[in-house]
Amino acid sequence: MPPEAAFQAETTITGTVKDEKGELLPGVTVRVKDQTIAAITNESGRFTLKVPDRNVVLVFTFMGYVTQERSVGNNNTLNVTMPTSSENLGEVIVVGYGTQKKVSVTGAISSVTTKDLLQSPVANISNSLAGRMSGLLARQSSGEPGQDASTLRIRGIGTFTGSQEPLIMVDGIEVSNYNNIDPNEIESVTILKDASSTAIYGVRGANGVLLITTRRGKEGKPQLNLTTNVALNSFVDLREPMNSAEYTRSYNAARKYDSYITGAVYTPRFSDADIAKYESGEDPIMYPSTNYYDMLLKKTSVQTQQNLTISGGTEKTKYFISGGLFNQEALFKQTTLDPGWDAQIKFKRYNFRSNFNFDVTKRLKIALDLSMQNENRRGSNWNTNRIIQAIGDAPPWQSPGIVDNKIVTQGYSQPVSPIVNLLGSGYSKEFRSYLNGTVRADYALDFITEGLSIHGKISYQNFNSKRDTYSKNVVTYSVKRLPDGSLQFRPQSLEEPFGYAEAIAKNRRTYAEAGINYNRTFGDHAVTGLVLYNQTKLFDPNLAFLVPNGYQGVVGRVTYAYKDRYMAEFNAGYNGTENFAEGRRFGFFPAYSIGWIPSMEPFFPKNDVLTFLKIRASYGEVGNDKLNNARFLYRPTSYTYSTGYYFGEAGVNYSIYTTPVEGALGNELLTWERAVKQNVGLEMRFWKDKFAITADYFSEMRNNILATRQTTPVITGANFPPYNFGKMQNRGIDGDISFNDNIGNVQYWVKGTFTFARNKILEMDEIPQPMPYQQRTGHRVGQYFGLIAEGLYNSWDEVNDAKRPASQWNNNKIQPGDIRYKDVNGDGLISEEDYVPIGYSNFPEQLYGLSLGASYRGFDISVLFQGATKVSTDLPSRAKIAFPLDIGAYRGLLESWSQERYDAGLPISYPHLAIGTDAQQHNYKESSYWIRDASYVRLKNVEIGYSLTASALRRIGISAARFYLNGNNLLTWHDLPPGIDPEQPVGVWDGNSNGAEPYPLVKTINFGLNLKF
Repeated sequence: MPPEAAFQAETTITGTVKDEKGELLPGVTVRVKDQTIAAITNESGRFTLKVPDRNVVLVFTFMGYVTQERSVGNNNTLNVTMPTSSENLGEVIVVGYGTQKKVSVTGAISSVTTKDLLQSPVANISNSLAGRMSGLLARQSSGEPGQDASTLRIRGIGTFTGSQEPLIMVDGIEVSNYNNIDPNEIESVTILKDASSTAIYGVRGANGVLLITTRRGKEGKPQLNLTTNVALNSFVDLREPMNSAEYTRSYNAARKYDSYITGAVYTPRFSDADIAKYESGEDPIMYPSTNYYDMLLKKTSVQTQQNLTISGGTEKTKYFISGGLFNQEALFKQTTLDPGWDAQIKFKRYNFRSNFNFDVTKRLKIALDLSMQNENRRGSNWNTNRIIQAIGDAPPWQSPGIVDNKIVTQGYSQPVSPIVNLLGSGYSKEFRSYLNGTVRADYALDFITEGLSIHGKISYQNFNSKRDTYSKNVVTYSVKRLPDGSLQFRPQSLEEPFGYAEAIAKNRRTYAEAGINYNRTFGDHAVTGLVLYNQTKLFDPNLAFLVPNGYQGVVGRVTYAYKDRYMAEFNAGYNGTENFAEGRRFGFFPAYSIGWIPSMEPFFPKNDVLTFLKIRASYGEVGNDKLNNARFLYRPTSYTYSTGYYFGEAGVNYSIYTTPVEGALGNELLTWERAVKQNVGLEMRFWKDKFAITADYFSEMRNNILATRQTTPVITGANFPPYNFGKMQNRGIDGDISFNDNIGNVQYWVKGTFTFARNKILEMDEIPQPMPYQQRTGHRVGQYFGLIAEGLYNSWDEVNDAKRPASQWNNNKIQPGDIRYKDVNGDGLISEEDYVPIGYSNFPEQLYGLSLGASYRGFDISVLFQGATKVSTDLPSRAKIAFPLDIGAYRGLLESWSQERYDAGLPISYPHLAIGTDAQQHNYKESSYWIRDASYVRLKNVEIGYSLTASALRRIGISAARFYLNGNNLLTWHDLPPGIDPEQPVGVWDGNSNGAEPYPLVKTINFGLNLKF
């Protein structure tokens, strides 16, 4: 046969289709271009297709992926990689109470899929979202096992009171425990950002909505997916403490500086001989140099995670079942001296989920969902943040720590040794159980009219927890070296038997909804409609008045599209709440949006550059009825017996009396806090979807903010009720830019996300400040105020300059090494009247993420950078002041000012040393010296994977296998002192005070294996 005839003969082409990570893609359509000849890839991603000749081109299409074209030519086998489409993450996208065609969505929505979530080896969902979606802040403030969830904010801060948390919905049900869902159970995570997409949630949608959709079964034979991960955790960063020699020298220097202020005669606390012994290490028991970070914290801990899913189904029944196990351990060591118990923090979670879909009849469909999460946590009775703080506070010279398996606390001036914190109070075991069940029924009413249906849904959530506390004091010792060199230990406390306490908590939540749906196309016209009634109740024995917390509402949505070119949508929520008096309990929250796709117009020039253009806009209202956790805001709160009334004249006979006190007055005129939101969006795609841009401008005006009065004198003796008093503005832009293409067999992609949101308080109840520029009104929420630092005084000539402004503090006894401040009001005195806005707030105004990746044959790699700018933080006191209360000192304070360092030209990062703030108030006022730029860039995630070929696996019954190595929180770049993470707060709640150090963030290196059967 001539070669040209062979080239034109019918040929069978086989091949495999994978995504950019090497995972096989079943269900891909493979067709001959411009012909009807087609095939579908099987569950192993393989296809076989007879083509009329070798001159044809094969087109590969699959929902959510970029269409590929390949020429047959001389090939008998074609292996194709399909990258995820940046703009078409599915023909259908999840929205409030339903789904919509992505092309017709007119609201501001961002989403990610399970593939993105699984790249991060983290314990919970929120920690895998940072940098992946525009408009979303995910801020992790702790790395403690079981307590490391991120704080989520959508499009910044919209109010200066109450909660900023978005509404979290899982499969249409409001939940509070979403972070314990196994990422392997999730199909997608979507955030709703503007009024058009959130108004349907009414009262609950003011701060945005996050929708989690779990996976469901698809028709086909059973598919088993086994994933196992083993990881090592280590701290991202830790402070380095001074050793004993550095500490004692620095302490003497600080005492000398303090003596100038106090007028006391300077006498060193530590002699040169003692310092020499600390430095030589000749007697580590009596002259120790203890590094408690090394003693009590280890370098790495192990984390494991396993998951097994089974999915499949028939035409009538489909199922998805998942089971998972997660184990994590803290980074403490020396966690036991008694073989009977261990103070190590250990966290274990069990996950189970089953989602079933039944087509009972042609019209009736039922979905049954059940999920359970059980958590076990055990460890020291002491708050973990207090343990971390105590480790940093422990002075290195006072105690050798643990000697001969005994806790030595001699000379310890702190309330409790960090070793006693960790080991000396016993341990606790906590069990938490979450049960969630949902039943949904859909019934088609197409016998009445095409596209009409009704549905109903009921849900039950149950939570139980039990905490067993075993308290025990350990024996501590003092130690003395005897003349013969031996050690003599003397008990300082007595051993006590274990005490026991039990605490039980529980609640349950019920939810019900019933709705009418309409979805029909009339030629070029597409119309959808939804009317839905819903109600929820929370039963919790700890709720005020023991009355269940509930909501009721009616929501509606109407959409219209003409030729998928012109779109209009109306959403509304009509919600009721218990927090307002009768006649004010229900609020109506409408929203309107429109969209236009000019690229589909006949007049739009057809080209290969700008292939898609969409413009959309929305306007609407959402509401809020919450003020912290208070309930029944229109009623007075309960009477309590406490310190409540003030009598007398200040400084003369002023007294506070303990009596029965009315908690707070009620306000029957209270009504809804309302947020008016506007959004304008633009979507563009270029070069056949290779390059895409989405950008949105948004504006929010919050009125009638629920707040309490701040200008009422305490002498009134009563807590005033909440008011609708406050106004705030929040504006910004967000969006993403993406590009994907291939060079030969190499597929690559890049995606960037950005968010800018700036808020401004327009009206609030505020005490008049000494100077107009000190009013909080007109500034950001959380705006820092302080003095403007202009360096340090470096000589007595500068200090004694007649033009130097006096200081309100230290009796104006300024010395070299003190901070030089700007006299803002020009009165010749540095005082609190010179406070001005400094930097930004502690909430970032600007967020960004950059993800990029590539794949080649079976190899794939992805990288995610995430960061924030326009954010400030006030350094914690432990990073400013060396020796208050004899606590341990941060080694960075060795760069404090001294005449010797200044004359030698050495780096100077701090004013001169001080023992405490009492004598050195001047240097430790809020100022630009301590309020620092907290911008950062973090290498959030890296993953490298390899997928084995199907032919090598089929013989052992495996359809696909992938090995991967990934990491989380790998590197961070910022300008803060070492040991301070820009995401972590300077002080966190520890059960007693707000000044504890948070458990540091951890970085994770993980190895994983995924098998499909």
